[in-house]
Amino acid sequence: MLPDADPLALLEAFLLAHAKVEAVPAMLYVRGEELYQRLAAAPPAHPAWGRFLVAMGHLAADHLDDSAAASRYFLQALQGVARHGDHEAAVTAGYNQGVLQERRRHLAHALAAYRAAASEGFRCGAVNANTLRAATAAVRVRFAEDGELGDVAPLAKQAWLGWLWLRVNDPTQLDAALVEELSRQLAALLLPEDDPGLLMAAWRSWPPTNVPLPDGGTWEDADPLCRDALFAAAAEAADAHLAEESSDPGAPYRLLRAAARRIL
Repeated sequence: MLPDADPLALLEAFLLAHAKVEAVPAMLYVRGEELYQRLAAAPPAHPAWGRFLVAMGHLAADHLDDSAAASRYFLQALQGVARHGDHEAAVTAGYNQGVLQERRRHLAHALAAYRAAASEGFRCGAVNANTLRAATAAVRVRFAEDGELGDVAPLAKQAWLGWLWLRVNDPTQLDAALVEELSRQLAALLLPEDDPGLLMAAWRSWPPTNVPLPDGGTWEDADPLCRDALFAAAAEAADAHLAEESSDPGAPYRLLRAAARRIL
């Protein structure tokens, strides 16, 4: 039985136990279920509740192989963000919900979860790896199904903007798999086929023109730092994904970057 204690103290104790490698997942999940039953009718309006729901989803998915339970917890963390206020937890939950649905081959539900997670992340300025993962997953699923981006096209631009901002400000968040997907999508969807000099025109014409940042500001697609990062990313993407088209596909973008730097 759970002790008669303050709900936030119980949530923090659970999260602390979840973070420890020596925790026994099955036992921790049972305690978490008890805690959920106690608090679910009137959940605390606190970020710890969002993190708790995500942790329970991870336990159900990764250790108990119960995708239905995991999906319920992830969905509550995403849909309950207005109450618990932890936007990063909501984004993580939405992304994980999309992964679960995609594994089940429920692609429409997966797309909805990815799109909701990415949209929430960008809306509240959560420019982080999971927001970008959700956005690139939405783009990938939608394009694979329809051969076009449709209403997820803005997520592609927002993901690239977020990527460029992280390249400049917090590159440690960018793991190899995420960069590979962002780079592949940039090469496939944005880089001009015939004239690399048209990159900036294509970039500026693709909405939106900015993403909100954690500090309340915005990262603009016309910012010189953003442009510099775009040319660098374009050169790397071309080298990685367009090598069959020329001997040095990234060279034009490196030249454009150097020219822009001289102008500045």
